[in-house]
Amino acid sequence: MGSWFSTDKPWVGKVTAAIVGVMAAILFFEIVIRLTPYAEPHTVTYDAVRGWQLIPGGSGWHRTERRQWITINRAGLRDVNHSLKKSPGTFRIAVLGDSYAEADVVPMRDAFWWVMQQRLRACPALAGRRVEAINFGVRGYGTAQELLTLRDHVWQYSPDFVLLAIYTGNDIRNNFVRLEVNKCRPFYFPRAGGFVLKGPFTDSRWFRFKCFVRFESRYSQTADIAGDGIITLRNLVRSYTRKHEPPPGSQIGPGFSTDPVYAAPINPVWSKAWRVTDWEITQVARNVARHKAGFLAVTLSNPVQVYPDPSRRHALAELMGVPDLFYPDRRIAALGQREGFPVLTLAPTMQAYADAHHAYLHGFAPDSLGRGHWNALGHRVAGKLIAERICRMLSGDTGGRSAPERTNAAVSSSSGPLSVAPASR
Repeated sequence: MGSWFSTDKPWVGKVTAAIVGVMAAILFFEIVIRLTPYAEPHTVTYDAVRGWQLIPGGSGWHRTERRQWITINRAGLRDVNHSLKKSPGTFRIAVLGDSYAEADVVPMRDAFWWVMQQRLRACPALAGRRVEAINFGVRGYGTAQELLTLRDHVWQYSPDFVLLAIYTGNDIRNNFVRLEVNKCRPFYFPRAGGFVLKGPFTDSRWFRFKCFVRFESRYSQTADIAGDGIITLRNLVRSYTRKHEPPPGSQIGPGFSTDPVYAAPINPVWSKAWRVTDWEITQVARNVARHKAGFLAVTLSNPVQVYPDPSRRHALAELMGVPDLFYPDRRIAALGQREGFPVLTLAPTMQAYADAHHAYLHGFAPDSLGRGHWNALGHRVAGKLIAERICRMLSGDTGGRSAPERTNAAVSSSSGPLSVAPASR
């Protein structure tokens, strides 16, 4: 009996040659990509609880908005190394957030939490104490992942204060399974008067395995490019088939599209997304309170909110039928008022700064000014505002206003002149 690989079966040799040829081509493509500037940094890996995390010790060039070398510390944080044990005389601040906190588009020392840390060293209430911010921000995270990070990772560092950075531009979408495209993450669902973790990532081993393959395949540049292409194509298809959102409508310039987050919930889907988000933010605040640490929730600015052209912002608000673009900020400020935790709304004051200086706080020259993540100036302005608020909290200074008055003032006008020099453009 002849062997299955015998030469009297010529098709076997052809198939074998084809397989070898494909493998050789993939290997060649992989080597070429790794030798070019187009290789993606491998800094994200699978996490069985949160979906993904940063790779301890990872590094590489970030290129999505600008070229920036990024490094991940030994604990898997975009930060310098920190010991678990807090040194005597140290005031530690844990920072929770998404890509705005990870800040991989700017040098680490330009990130808002680094600026905040440096400015707090001059706070009279912290005189004689070393200020140490620890950055737990991870790109793409929603509030559920930040809550799990707090519970499972933050407290081993014994922070004195926790800062929750909320990016309303996508956090509300990230928190609800029907709005979020990337479902390789846990979701909270309302159940019997409370909330439980459910969804495909939590309930299906097979789905978790696919998520594992998706993230671990990023060790291969070839698989990474192919996977990103598939995800991009799938997102484009889904963007045309969504039934629960209104059509984008008119565009008021680059990055100015009608987004449901700037208005009260337009349908039950968005109502549920906001309900989940409200609960998750409150759980973060309550968890911090149980650990007897200080807490501040900060709503960051969206690019359109601080675009330095009032006429374009007003045109978008008029198109959407809303008085302004601060609905999400007001809603979260009101949540803090009801639940008894402090909220700092950055967008109104940052908008006033952008208008006064005609400064772009998001994006980078020459093609993305006014869009995308904070640039170095945006981080500086935000870091200064956050440091000032934390210092006042530690000093026991409420500014002479009641909680409702402070909340309304924060979302309706600038809190005063900002002495932050704009970067040259």
